[in-house]
Amino acid sequence: MSPFKIFSFFGHSQLFSAEIDQKAREYVLATPTAAIRCVLAIILGSGLLAHAVDSVSRQETDVSAIENPGAAIEVDGRPMLFVYAAVGGYSPQERAEHIQQRIVDVAKRTDIPIELIRANERGSWTEILAGNDLVMGVTESDAKAIGRERSRLTAEYVEIIRQVIRQYRAEHTWRELLRGVVSTLVATVALASSLLVLFGVRSFGRASIGKRLARHETEAAVQSVGHRLMRYGGRQLLTISRIAFWIAVVALLQTYGTVVLRFFPATRYTSYQITNWLFSELGAFGKSVIAYLPNLVLVVIICAGAYYLIQVNRYLFSELRDQRLAIRGFYSDWAEPTAKLVRVLIVAAAAVVVFPYLPGSQSPAFRGISVFLGVLLSLGSSSSVAHGVAGTILTYMRAFQVGDFVRIGENIGEVVEKTLLVTRIRTQKQEIITIPNGTVLGGVVVNYSAEARGRGVIFHTTVTIGYTARWRTVHQLLIAAALSTDGILYDPPPFVLQSALNDFYVAYELNAYTDKPLRMQYVYSELHQNIQDKFNEAGVEINSPHYTALRDGNRTTIPENYLADDYKNPAFEIQEVPRTQPTHENVTNQQEEFQEASASQAAQRPAVLSSRRQDFSSYDCQD
Repeated sequence: MSPFKIFSFFGHSQLFSAEIDQKAREYVLATPTAAIRCVLAIILGSGLLAHAVDSVSRQETDVSAIENPGAAIEVDGRPMLFVYAAVGGYSPQERAEHIQQRIVDVAKRTDIPIELIRANERGSWTEILAGNDLVMGVTESDAKAIGRERSRLTAEYVEIIRQVIRQYRAEHTWRELLRGVVSTLVATVALASSLLVLFGVRSFGRASIGKRLARHETEAAVQSVGHRLMRYGGRQLLTISRIAFWIAVVALLQTYGTVVLRFFPATRYTSYQITNWLFSELGAFGKSVIAYLPNLVLVVIICAGAYYLIQVNRYLFSELRDQRLAIRGFYSDWAEPTAKLVRVLIVAAAAVVVFPYLPGSQSPAFRGISVFLGVLLSLGSSSSVAHGVAGTILTYMRAFQVGDFVRIGENIGEVVEKTLLVTRIRTQKQEIITIPNGTVLGGVVVNYSAEARGRGVIFHTTVTIGYTARWRTVHQLLIAAALSTDGILYDPPPFVLQSALNDFYVAYELNAYTDKPLRMQYVYSELHQNIQDKFNEAGVEINSPHYTALRDGNRTTIPENYLADDYKNPAFEIQEVPRTQPTHENVTNQQEEFQEASASQAAQRPAVLSSRRQDFSSYDCQD
């Protein structure tokens, strides 16, 4: 296809569009009402946009028929003609840039008539001149690239350049620029008016729908199925109107931008390109949607089925949770986690079934992303999977529930959150401790609340009392202290165990039932206070191990307000023994007794030695 025909498709359509623009602007300015002018400007602009789309589409179709389009020479963004060969070290692109600048320079020089643009043969190439100035050169390579004769190609180029310069001079005048500015102001006013009207319609519509919805929000209306349907439909209508509003705003802005760009020659072709691209993309999108409709129907059916399964799952397990439905062996506290687990399985199954029907699911990029995510989850989620499995096991073990008071390892507190991966407890110091479920499952869990909901959990404490106190009295005092403590149950009654009989004291263990394990530290504190009070009132000391083994005369450990008025500090019970002076007779008697004892021992020594010799001799004879 010749360059002249290429330009004729484009050039004549542009000239025709320019005439339409001129008539449209004159008609708009002649209309008496400003608002009508604005609306007509937008309507006419939209019609011209459709014509531009058709024109540019035909042009691009013709240009694409050329196997080697070469480098385009553009004026005001519009491709006019092409060069195909490199000349004198200049590439086709560099040649096109220089030729483009020369054409514009000639168009700006009104002293050069159009008739002075001519061709001049130079042997192996032909030059095109504007007066005495070189515009471009046509070589044999340019002609061979499109299978044309050089002379004929040169004549077509001369005609194209004349038309381009003529059109450039007609469009680039102060009058045309002023018309473009005025038209832009009119279009801006029209856009502002349209947006104000659009916002007003939206506000009125929202207020009207809101009033109708308010009528269906009363307590009596909520019980009616019809009112609930009206309320649901009203909300959906609000959503649709909101989407339609923003689509209209975007359409108005796009139309405004396109119309304003067409008012100026330098940006007119850009507006054609934008419009052509927009409608091409919308058309391609529409074709893709139509082609995807069968798969879309399947996706909608699968998603709808998954949605209703989730609704059935929610209803079933909510009935089990509220104990309106009972299944033997299924506890009500299992309902919520089981519902979540079943919901995840439903969504995963639906995703697996829907995946092949998604657009682009068979593309290499989609497959690569899927493989990457699979490897990432496999390598990076081993610990998470372990904790998740542990959380599931803990759920069905029923080791504890949210609100229970537990000991997990060294941590004691109330369970405030129980998820698939972690368990959070609040200690009595108001600290939140997060423990992974794998750690919980691998350790020991003590649940103080499990029995507290029934018979009660036992709080116990040990006190040591000396052997001087009667054990029956100690039992009575400990039980009385327990019954005086807030949070200790009367039934079952407290009891005392004697856990050890040590060297200096007896260990008594007090055991008392309570149904308030969350107040453990306060119950223990008050219990210890009451033990001290009861023992002090009864005059029984709470002794340390060696405190009473040897008392040095210090006062008792019982506070003063529990002691009698005539109390005195105890002392060692040491009595003085009278001593007699030694006499001569006593000394003489002691000496005589000592001598008799010594003589008796001396007389017995030979007999003992003789008997030992006989024992040894008889031992030797036996050997």
